[in-house]
Amino acid sequence: MDRTSALPVDIEALTTLVLTQRRWLAERDETIAQLEQQNRVLAKWVFGRSSEKRVPPVVETSLQGNLFLAEIAAEAERLAEQHRVVATVTVEVPAHTRTSRKRRGEFPAHLPVVRTVCELKDEDRICACGGELKAFGEETSRELERIETSIVHEIARTKYACTTCHEGVVTAPWRGKVIDKGLLGPGFLSHVITERFGNHLPYYRLEGKYRSEGLELSRSVLCESMARCAELLEPVAEELRQEVLASAVVHTDDTPVTLARSAEGGPRQARVWVYLNPEGQHWYEFTDSRKRDGPARVFKDFTGYLQADAYRGYDQLFFPGGATEVACWAHVRRKFVDAEATDPVLAKQAVDRIRALFQIEEAAKELDDAARCELRKARARPLLEEFGAWLDLAETQALPRSPLGKAIGYARNQWPALKRYVDDGRLAISNNAAERAMRPFALGRKNWLFFQREGGGRTAAILMSLLMTAKAAGIHPGDYFRDVLLRLSTCTDVKQLTPHGWKDHFAAEVAERRHAMLQQILGAA
Repeated sequence: MDRTSALPVDIEALTTLVLTQRRWLAERDETIAQLEQQNRVLAKWVFGRSSEKRVPPVVETSLQGNLFLAEIAAEAERLAEQHRVVATVTVEVPAHTRTSRKRRGEFPAHLPVVRTVCELKDEDRICACGGELKAFGEETSRELERIETSIVHEIARTKYACTTCHEGVVTAPWRGKVIDKGLLGPGFLSHVITERFGNHLPYYRLEGKYRSEGLELSRSVLCESMARCAELLEPVAEELRQEVLASAVVHTDDTPVTLARSAEGGPRQARVWVYLNPEGQHWYEFTDSRKRDGPARVFKDFTGYLQADAYRGYDQLFFPGGATEVACWAHVRRKFVDAEATDPVLAKQAVDRIRALFQIEEAAKELDDAARCELRKARARPLLEEFGAWLDLAETQALPRSPLGKAIGYARNQWPALKRYVDDGRLAISNNAAERAMRPFALGRKNWLFFQREGGGRTAAILMSLLMTAKAAGIHPGDYFRDVLLRLSTCTDVKQLTPHGWKDHFAAEVAERRHAMLQQILGAA
């Protein structure tokens, strides 16, 4: 049968049929465009750059290790005999500070400097002509050296008895073990913490690493040791939580992690949340889901500025007398960058306008809060007004369900919170600080894959809170954890044990003690 015979002959019916067909084709094309956009975004996530910036990110590295100068001194002595020179080894320990960036070829300023001075022997200070050789300068070269080792620390406590009554027995006092009946001392525990949570090494890799050194430490021993350290340090992390939430500005974000054995018995997706302030104090929390009651419980009494993404779970916090929402311009930029493939002209206009706002922030980076606020009002506020008008116009030219339409809708829905950073110099233009704080977990889960149980997530949250705060404070996490684990039983003020408190009260003492120890080792060598 001819298919045309099935068509209606009535003009109105034909018009309805054509309009219906066009509507169906338009919806089909829109669905195809959305699927293609999703494919491009997923391909970018997997294969492309994670940053929306047009320049590559700067990668910073740091070096820190245990220096045992006996080997260096022995090498100097051997070479001195071989080359017939007099070698003197000295050590210079700088202040415990760190530089954020170094030029190529520069050495970290926070590392101790071991200086070996090579001089000719007296009988060799005679020139071929018979004259005496006089020193007039020196030729220096520098190299990084790293020596790590494990030792057995044997603690012998002398026992005394009364020779008269033969009953009074006194044992010389000494500190107890960090973990009662544990195998690992504070230095080794600190090393495991930094390797596991700072360098993202899973326990089975640490087990293999220590086995290659002749140490039989099972992954269960390492895991249980970290859990015990987290229990001991939990009051310090709680103090850190209170200090973060007492701040006027808090950034927050979350990331998914896999929980292998949940309360229901099977695997499920859990979350790690970060809460941090502009001073760099990080507090992480592990939850078994992304329920709204997590942020609601944490920010129950919070009345400051809360900078976050557009997760709906935060909406219940923004009410009169509660937290004040500050949105993230990086999230807005990301959506327009994703829309460039389907609407390059308008999307690029938005990206260029947002870039101008970020360039103002670069100029305001070194200013104080008041000067930063004034600069934003003078330069950023006019740009925001222009961008708001551009959004109104662009909305009429984009399909609502297209990537560009969704990007415009996202910006308009967040518009009051997006403009808020201009009015207070303490606020940031983006929530990138929180996203950077989540990076250790994003990198770590590629290595350790999952948390076996909820306890593992809580252990990671506690230890990572202190580790990341220590890094932000410019102190080496290994030094911090080793010293704090020793002070837990004697220090009564937990505020002094947070990374910032430890830096103010104990960092100089630890650096001075290390200097004396290195000099002692050098003298013994």
